[in-house]
Amino acid sequence: MPFPTAGEILATRREPLVSVEPSMNVLEAVRLMAAKDIGFLVVLDGGALVGCVSDRDCARRVILESRNAAEMTVRELMVTRVHTVSREAKITECVMLMHEHGVRHLAVSDAGKCHGVISVRDVMGALVFRHERLLRRLQEERLTLMVDTGNY
Repeated sequence: MPFPTAGEILATRREPLVSVEPSMNVLEAVRLMAAKDIGFLVVLDGGALVGCVSDRDCARRVILESRNAAEMTVRELMVTRVHTVSREAKITECVMLMHEHGVRHLAVSDAGKCHGVISVRDVMGALVFRHERLLRRLQEERLTLMVDTGNY
C-alpha cells in the first residue's frame, strides 16, 4: 500500500489555491484568511511564488510590534523562503521536510507554478487514513487465515 503524494492530497480539495499579491495590505490578507478559515497564504507576483504569510506571522510581527495592519503591506510581512514540494512528493518526504524546517505548511509547486498548499493537518490525516486501511486489511487477512474451510 503506497504512501499518497502531495498531488493526491491536493486533488481531494474542493477549494482552489488562495493567494495574495505583495501589494495587498495585511488587514485585507487577514480578512481573507478568516473568510476562508485558513492560516496560511502564498504570495504570488505575476503568478510567480515570491513568499508566504501565516496567521502566526501576523500575530508576531503586527500585533506584538503594535503595527497598523491596514498600513502594512504583505511584502513587508511575508517570508520569502517558502518550502516547496512537487506534486509527486510522497507524504513521508513532506513530513520529514516539515519536521526538519519547523514549518506547518508546504507549497506544492512544479515548473514554477504553485498548485496549492498542504498543511501538517492534511499530512497527518492522510497518514491516519492510510494506516487505518492497512490495519483493516491485516485484520481481514488474519480472519481469512483463521477460518476453517474444511479442506484439510
